[in-house]
Amino acid sequence: MGGCVRASPFAAFCVLAIFSGSVLIAEEQQEAEKRLFAKGPAPAKGESGKWGFLSPDGTWAVEPKFIEVKPFQADLAAARENEKWGYLDPSGNWKIPPRFSWAGEFSENLAPAAEGDRLTGKFGYIDRQGRWAIEPNYIWARPFQGGYGAVKDGSKWGFVDAKGKMVVEAEYDQVGGFSDGLVAVQKSGPPGDKKTWVYILPTGKSPFETKFAWAGQFSEGLARVQMEDRITSKFGYINKQGVLVIPAEFDEATDFRNGQAHVRMGNQFKFIDARGKARE
Repeated sequence: MGGCVRASPFAAFCVLAIFSGSVLIAEEQQEAEKRLFAKGPAPAKGESGKWGFLSPDGTWAVEPKFIEVKPFQADLAAARENEKWGYLDPSGNWKIPPRFSWAGEFSENLAPAAEGDRLTGKFGYIDRQGRWAIEPNYIWARPFQGGYGAVKDGSKWGFVDAKGKMVVEAEYDQVGGFSDGLVAVQKSGPPGDKKTWVYILPTGKSPFETKFAWAGQFSEGLARVQMEDRITSKFGYINKQGVLVIPAEFDEATDFRNGQAHVRMGNQFKFIDARGKARE
């Protein structure tokens, strides 16, 4: 669907290349600018090649002196100085001094992090004081979403709760993030099986039997899916009951945000509402 490079905060607007109409681009830019600074100063690269954070007025809130940084979440931002990661406050002071070989973004008061060797260190979750809330016992860990964190144990993915309990056993090849109490997971089936994605609850049970070629995260009660084949199938949207409520007829599509999604059908670009109707 496109991407962005944070060469400057304004490059992070991530305007989707498929939307060529000037009105659509202008609206996307305005929305992206709001999101860019919504949680604090924005990551930006200085002339020296180092990273810092810019204020909305374009001045440096945190001088560019870091090798890598990640966006602010809950007033903390991961930053790498030399070989170690720590967490900064919006003024650029170390809230959690650098000691991690990798550090992720805070979400739901926890952040995935790893200590030890950069290649072999294990992953867990720290709290806002930098203490291990969930011990580093995993190959990889992702930020918490919807009350659960995705963790990789061996070659498979599962989910832990905020107390570190494995609530969904690590048995999936790919996983999304929990939203609206559901998460898309993938487990490879027999050769030639193209429908390998399902949705599960925190119990690990599927609320409906439908399988998909690909399944996205729920947003505003709807999720993008491909029904038959990951390569050639078009995108549609299902509701939380697994019913396809917007037909799979789009070549490209985004998640819903503020009651609308961006879609492409051939050379036609448009916004649609939750009923699949084009916005006037």
